Amino acid sequence: MSSPKEINEAVRLTELYQLDILDTNNEEYFEALVDLGISAFNSAFCFIAFVDSTRQWFKAKRGFDIKEIPRDLSICSQTIKQNAPNVINNCLEHPELKTNSLVIGDPHVRAYLGVPIQSLNGNNVGTFCVLDNAPRSWSKAEIAIASALSKLVEHNLVERAIKINESNEVNSVPPQLHTNHQGLGSWKSASQNEQIELSPSMEKWLCLSQTRLVQAKWFFDLPVAEDRDTASKARLERTGNPFVYRVRLPSGDIVRFEEQVYDNGNPDDQRLFGLVKKINEVCTAPIEINPAVDETDSQRMEIQVDLKRFPKSFLRETVRGKLSLDHQGFITGLASASEQDITKIRQKENFVDLLYKEDQETFRKTLAQCLKNNSPSEAWVRLNIHDDRTWLRMELNPKKRFTAFNKPSVDAVFTALINKSSSAQKSIFDESLLNLTGTLGKVGGWYYHLESGSLKTTDMLREVLGISKDSLHSVFHLSSILSRLSGRNIAVLFIECINNRKPASLEFEASQTDEKKKWFRIMIRPSVGDDGVPMGLYGSIADISETKRVEQALEKNLLTYNLIVDNLTDGLIEIDSNLNVSFVNRNAKTLLQKDRELFVHAMPLEELIPDLDKVQFAALLESVNKVGVSKSVEQFVGFIKRWISLRVFKSGSGYTILIKDITKRKNQSSDLYMLNSAIEQIREIIIVTNDIRKTKEPFGLLYVNSAFETFVGQGRDKWLGRNPYHLIHGRIPTRHYRQLLVAFLSRQKVLVKTEYEVNPEHKVTCDILISPFLDTARNAPCFLIVFRVFDN
Repeated sequence: MSSPKEINEAVRLTELYQLDILDTNNEEYFEALVDLGISAFNSAFCFIAFVDSTRQWFKAKRGFDIKEIPRDLSICSQTIKQNAPNVINNCLEHPELKTNSLVIGDPHVRAYLGVPIQSLNGNNVGTFCVLDNAPRSWSKAEIAIASALSKLVEHNLVERAIKINESNEVNSVPPQLHTNHQGLGSWKSASQNEQIELSPSMEKWLCLSQTRLVQAKWFFDLPVAEDRDTASKARLERTGNPFVYRVRLPSGDIVRFEEQVYDNGNPDDQRLFGLVKKINEVCTAPIEINPAVDETDSQRMEIQVDLKRFPKSFLRETVRGKLSLDHQGFITGLASASEQDITKIRQKENFVDLLYKEDQETFRKTLAQCLKNNSPSEAWVRLNIHDDRTWLRMELNPKKRFTAFNKPSVDAVFTALINKSSSAQKSIFDESLLNLTGTLGKVGGWYYHLESGSLKTTDMLREVLGISKDSLHSVFHLSSILSRLSGRNIAVLFIECINNRKPASLEFEASQTDEKKKWFRIMIRPSVGDDGVPMGLYGSIADISETKRVEQALEKNLLTYNLIVDNLTDGLIEIDSNLNVSFVNRNAKTLLQKDRELFVHAMPLEELIPDLDKVQFAALLESVNKVGVSKSVEQFVGFIKRWISLRVFKSGSGYTILIKDITKRKNQSSDLYMLNSAIEQIREIIIVTNDIRKTKEPFGLLYVNSAFETFVGQGRDKWLGRNPYHLIHGRIPTRHYRQLLVAFLSRQKVLVKTEYEVNPEHKVTCDILISPFLDTARNAPCFLIVFRVFDN
């Protein structure tokens, strides 16, 4: 039984080999990261390394030249055992490292800061490290920066894993040119142990092409007959003990592999992980093949032949092929479209069971009719192993000369299509329609027909490329022009698009424009006929220069944006999810009385604002996580003796805090509160309105005091915002009403002595004062109206 430590190491190495990164060439991305590390830390050494089974290999490095070191000398072999940064201020004081030859000898490592690099599944496969040859105390900010740089490495590894999984796509990045010096590879089970995912080295050793995901039964049957039982038994035991087996390649050569198999130690997870080492010694011992063994049992490495042993896999992977079906719909044989003979299969599977339920009855009826009438029939069905957009067109041909002792059967030729209608659109050859489509889409369009070699182009295409119609007469000329323009071999893109039957796209900057820079976008899509065979290519090219220039202008205007933010607020702070400061603008530093040159990266927020109410701020963040933005919260900051307003926004994985200095408004509010308390004691009715002339808002009441409620017998909330017209018109004599209206329009101060009609049976004597004033807080003109009522 393997120990958890051995299992974890096997899983880790499996993930490392799946990345296909060991012994690869230099890559600009990783080189830039170590350059950034050297400059940011001002250290002697910086590197990105991956820890193999017996060595530590450097992907990018600064300060030394060696490519790898033995694992037993590596400090990083300790770092990958933990999920936190490994911080060592002085290696001479470390009990395990003080005798290490890298410490006591050249290069005399003293200070070490290493952060583990995790794979997509969370296994520590390498490290990002900064070293110095003098003792050094690593600060929290430096540890945070190193962790951030390791995350950038992890991000690239995730992209690398995704590109490997999508390696069949046209636009995938070409594999790195490298040699696996140690001959190490790996495999792991997937899809509930029905499939095996191979590392790139295993794929190469087995002479496969873009077939990293294979059927588990096919893979486990690879060992030659003499070694198969030994390999199967060792794989079932999963103890990690090494065993050796042989595999016959398509060329007839025999290769030997040493393999160790583990599970992940979890009873609920039955996945297997295999570490494989290729033994390079030549195998001279002859291997006897039992002639009595059926041809289907011989270990041949041709994928298409081997897939015929598994009907479901064969149907999934084959675009055009043949089936033999008995009268009940069971599959008795398989063949590719080019083969004359059909390969018989032992384990029969019902073809009807592989179809979507809504297509099963249709196929049964078609099969029965074909056998009954002894005539060819056609059926359109969908396999439930595909998405529901992929159809199989089935041509059923009954077999002749069957007798009473042999049940009737049919041979079926199938073709996988995207839809039931023909993919060949005859109208695409109509050049006028092609021109119209290009004009409407504002792109240059073209169509190339494979069989005739005809190339149709639009006026817009020739305008974009700046060429005449006569000079563009073949697809080779088109690919040559596009290749010169993009600096890439576009002919290869055309060929891959046809072979893979998948669309492709490419954006590039023109490499030979003397005037302004130009950018173009090419899109290509294959045209497939009813039989699944490519008929041609149609594509487009668009000039996206303006879009790119707008993007660049937006980037250049980032400084302008920051200036606008500075003017609209009194400060801006950005923090991460751990409430550590990542950015403080100059206004915030000035308001918080901080040195403008202060390095604030990774500083806790409570150090930047010591008087911050933690409970209130935690509640604020809780609301932000729900709705994305918080309400403004006011707080007095004692160490600067000022009132500030905080408003928090969600920003990526962190938060943005806008700060406003509200000390002046707070002081004014205090004065206004005292003034309002005094006004409430006055018996006169006091009303404030906006300007009847210079306002975008409707003329209405902005403020009334409590005496107003007593006078009109209604609450003040009912009148706020309403036009005061109904309070005055018809309730005072017309001449007095005109005097007040003139005062409103001319913004003059006026006092009118009049009689006010409270109701038809009750009038009172009163003075009405109208006085214009300017609301300085809003810079808005207003009117003050005072009613003084005299008791009769």
